[in-house]
Amino acid sequence: DSLNPHLAQGLNSHHVLYDLYEGLFRYGEDGAPVLAMAAGYQVSENGQVWTFDIRQDAKWSNGDAVLASDFVHAWHQAFEPKTAAPYRDLFNQMVKHGELQVRALSSKQLEVQLNQQNPMLPAQLLLPIFMPQHKASNTYNGAYQLIDWQLQEKITLSKNPHHAEANAVAFEQVVYWVTENQQSELNRFRAGELDITETIPDAKIGWLKSEMPEQLRIAPYYGTFYLGLDVRDKWLKNVDLRQALSTAVDRNILVEKVLKSGQKPAYGLIPKSYPSVNMDVEKARQAMRRSGFDVNRDKLTLLYNNSQNQKKVALAVAAMWRQSLGIKTQLKNQEWKVFVSSRKKPGKQVFRGGWIADYHDPMNFLQLFHSSSQFNYSGYQSASYDALLNQISMADTEEQQVLIQQAESILAEDVPMIPLYHYVSRHLVRKNIKGYQDNLLDQHLSRYLSRQ
Repeated sequence: DSLNPHLAQGLNSHHVLYDLYEGLFRYGEDGAPVLAMAAGYQVSENGQVWTFDIRQDAKWSNGDAVLASDFVHAWHQAFEPKTAAPYRDLFNQMVKHGELQVRALSSKQLEVQLNQQNPMLPAQLLLPIFMPQHKASNTYNGAYQLIDWQLQEKITLSKNPHHAEANAVAFEQVVYWVTENQQSELNRFRAGELDITETIPDAKIGWLKSEMPEQLRIAPYYGTFYLGLDVRDKWLKNVDLRQALSTAVDRNILVEKVLKSGQKPAYGLIPKSYPSVNMDVEKARQAMRRSGFDVNRDKLTLLYNNSQNQKKVALAVAAMWRQSLGIKTQLKNQEWKVFVSSRKKPGKQVFRGGWIADYHDPMNFLQLFHSSSQFNYSGYQSASYDALLNQISMADTEEQQVLIQQAESILAEDVPMIPLYHYVSRHLVRKNIKGYQDNLLDQHLSRYLSRQ
């Protein structure tokens, strides 16, 4: 959707940006945060003042030094409301009296003041919105630099010769090919044209396990796929209808018969082991009758992005609603960038949702449905839910677990979204590619990869 670190929202954009830029931290080979532009840091006794020492050898791709002021400049730009950065809320922890509490103590030292302790700060600071910005255009401080972007075809990167660790970067060039067709992607991999795929076709999972087991990589993934429900819609504002739609979905059939790639049924938003719940058709029909929805006159629209796998899920869910509730569902698919724009706007009903955590923290999921969240495409507003989230951020670890369960219970009762399954990462990786480690966040920076 964008290669501007302030505006990028989709995972695919983030993957490219992690090659082009580095913040104070970056993902390690195992997906955990490691020092990047920061050579080290100190934290005050109260945990609210963080001081970062910028690497002396950190440079931009034009040879200029990376300075503390580059972070101050970038963060103020991202925080500006007119920038409309999707991740802007992450700066709220650094705001006092309306001002961002970030300053350069020297050319190579950055101070960040927080409103309260946040041990997750290093994991948050590796996100694109916290990357620095050079005043010169087309300048990058990551292991690679952008040399060509052909829309809807490919993005080409070349190694950044000024990067401090350039000698450890194996590949001189990285090419990201654009495709929304998983079968085409598989064909190109088999033809030797790709080294790593974005995903695999669900229909081929059995064949791949049998014929390409050494190249098939399926691993746990800290994310949840769900269907968003726009609670502002004239029908979906009715919680009985929302509960009926959720109860009528058989998650076990979805993961075992439709997806078949190791996904886990989801009965809540946060990825974890939930007690298996049998589909209760009679309960769903009772809620349906209470809603007043007339199946002979009314229908729903399900919006999703172009993808064979997404189409299969949409068809399966629509079939379950038709069989159990008699609801007719119109399926509407869009190219990814158009879909991302449509999902943000009112006027939709049911839409494909999902979240892969930016860092390993349940709050990263729960915050999606805070009334002020820019990712709250359902238009959901609950004062009690918002209050709980505010309490969680202030509570100690033991109390947090209780409050998190309470927040999940509110979501389960109000149903602004229907959790369907918890993701697994699914890729084909050529056997001679080294440095590729499966991890919960499915992050694999090109700088770590090499060919044997």
